[in-house]
Amino acid sequence: MQPTLRLIPLGGYGEIGKNMTVLESDGKLLVIDAGVAFPDENTQLGIDLLIPNYAFLRDNRERLAGIFLTHGHEDHIGGLPYLLRDLQAAPWGAVPVYGTPLTLGFLRAKLGGKVVDECDLHQVAAGDRVDVGPFNVECIHVNHSIPDSLALAVRTSAGTVFHSGDFKFDHTPIDGRVTDFAALARLGEEGVKLMLSDSTYVNRPGHTPSEATVGKAFERLFPRVRGRLIVATFASQIHRIQQVFDAAEKMGKRVLVSGRSMERNVNVARELGHLHYTDHQRITYGDLPHVPDEDVIILITGSQGEPVSGLTRMAKGSHPKLRIHEGDTVVISATAIPGNEATIWRVINELLLRGAAVLTHRDDQVHVSGHASSEEIKLLFNLIRPEFAVPFHGEYRHMIAYGDLAQDVGMSHEHIFLLHNGDVLRIDRDGAALEAPVEHGVWSIDGKRVNEQGLSDSVLQDRGFLAESGVITASLAWDYDMGELLAPPLVGVRGVRCPERYTPETLLSGAVERISDRLGQLGPDQRVDPIEVERAAKRAVRGFFERATGTYPVLQVMVVGINEPGAVPVHADEFVEPETQRGAVLAVDGQMGRPCTLTLDDLAALRPESSEDDETISLSLRSLLDHAGLSPLATHLALYGGGDQLVASLPLTLLTDRAILVFGSDDQRLDSDEGGPVLWRLTGSIPPMLTDYETVPDVRRLTATIGPVS
Repeated sequence: MQPTLRLIPLGGYGEIGKNMTVLESDGKLLVIDAGVAFPDENTQLGIDLLIPNYAFLRDNRERLAGIFLTHGHEDHIGGLPYLLRDLQAAPWGAVPVYGTPLTLGFLRAKLGGKVVDECDLHQVAAGDRVDVGPFNVECIHVNHSIPDSLALAVRTSAGTVFHSGDFKFDHTPIDGRVTDFAALARLGEEGVKLMLSDSTYVNRPGHTPSEATVGKAFERLFPRVRGRLIVATFASQIHRIQQVFDAAEKMGKRVLVSGRSMERNVNVARELGHLHYTDHQRITYGDLPHVPDEDVIILITGSQGEPVSGLTRMAKGSHPKLRIHEGDTVVISATAIPGNEATIWRVINELLLRGAAVLTHRDDQVHVSGHASSEEIKLLFNLIRPEFAVPFHGEYRHMIAYGDLAQDVGMSHEHIFLLHNGDVLRIDRDGAALEAPVEHGVWSIDGKRVNEQGLSDSVLQDRGFLAESGVITASLAWDYDMGELLAPPLVGVRGVRCPERYTPETLLSGAVERISDRLGQLGPDQRVDPIEVERAAKRAVRGFFERATGTYPVLQVMVVGINEPGAVPVHADEFVEPETQRGAVLAVDGQMGRPCTLTLDDLAALRPESSEDDETISLSLRSLLDHAGLSPLATHLALYGGGDQLVASLPLTLLTDRAILVFGSDDQRLDSDEGGPVLWRLTGSIPPMLTDYETVPDVRRLTATIGPVS
């Protein structure tokens, strides 16, 4: 059987971000990079990050030889924590991961100490050759906007694959290390079957300027500034950060490093010798009041207008430690990633409104790309001289231009493949051809969870509608025996405009009065009918707010039924729970819900630090639902015991944090593996709904029910 090589892109082809390439040879798989992309804030509300669908790797875990990283940017390593968590689950064990010291340093900081101990990380350096299963991988130094960047020459039984990584040819690099042209030329002499190369800047003619030009721009601009300098750049732009420290030293300025990711990367880079500054140069937040504004430079993230970044929060006035001062100058040392332009301009406008001056690459060369322009890509072709070529790290327009450029340097169009994520390109001695694609796509990250189903169009539309119109919640306790309210209804609003003729207090009191009046008009049969009670409450709230505000907010009415027909719990006498079902599981039902689990270990992790030695956990219902990733529109929590029988139904109102759920007992610990009964009770709820819920034994499952949106 003839040797066969397969190229399987899972991310980064026809797009910028979430880079992930898979090579297959001799039945084994090698992964190159595992990155993330940022969502479109206009169409992907509530999503934190995007990663490639890696179901193909999970389904073929036994064939995975290892993961090789080209450099430490987020779009190349940001997806690894999620990928490793999944692929290293029992029974497989650790996946070998290879990278340079700085790349692994950033990765270790992302993973955290305990997780790092479970990983199999291998440090490599330019010039090394490493056997990873049937793959022999040679590491070749290339220039990029981050130190310790690599191109890879992967030798297989079917030929050599050259992966350029992100690169440019910088002849005056900040660290003095130029691209290893000799190694590239040697590869070309040996023969390369397939070249995968960066196409991001292929449409730009000529050569990408050296990173050193940014330092010269800093030296021109910084002395003109009379107030504070705020430099926004990527936290991984170590060469850029070095030039900020260099310029600061020449002008006698001091630098505040702001933001968790910026601080983390600066500390890692300095520890590894990639960043150099004196201790005196760097100041803390506490030093700021004692240093004149004209002597301060603030290094901060947010060059892409990311919603939770430091610069964006300063622009909005919501940063916990920093405020824009009149006379500040903000230098945005980056260009917009496609799709981020509107967001960046919005942040710039907000900075200007607060009295800051803003400088971008349009004003001076405060940013240069880390990607090769057309002449550098042509040079790479002439050095490598591949038989087949595939562009990556570019949108489809970049890939088209790459194909044209490849033909300009003499390649046949039949040997140039413009692949999409999920395609499979087979290469053997007979040539190259496409095979059936593998499962591919995009998974979203919400908090710490991987959402493999993505978010449906209806959910995204709901989020957009909530953002535009706001939400109204109303909760009421109703006694079905007496047919009356047990207490005045509770009404809350979020994001709803208060009309001029009302105050917030009178608006809510008016809604409460309208609900009470409408329910008081119900007939005797309607008062004992849960459907009629809820319908009347919804109509009252909806009608009141539509007349009062002229808008149509999302409405959620929560009726807590006391003595509701058919609500008497049934207890099972005996039930032996299967081993696999031990622990409490929180499931979500309803239109706006999504399945998730909440185990006893998860609950133990919520225990406040002050109660780590206690055998009970007390937390607000809001904390419980937030941790489980549940909709804040949940109406009640149902508790099920042995035999999956309902043992209690607890009301949920998120208008207050006073509702406390207590887990455990004096003689039981939540982290016990024995799977015995667990005690739950609700205390301190809103009187007179519930004052002290009785202890409920042997709870095995909880369900948060979410009513349909009216």
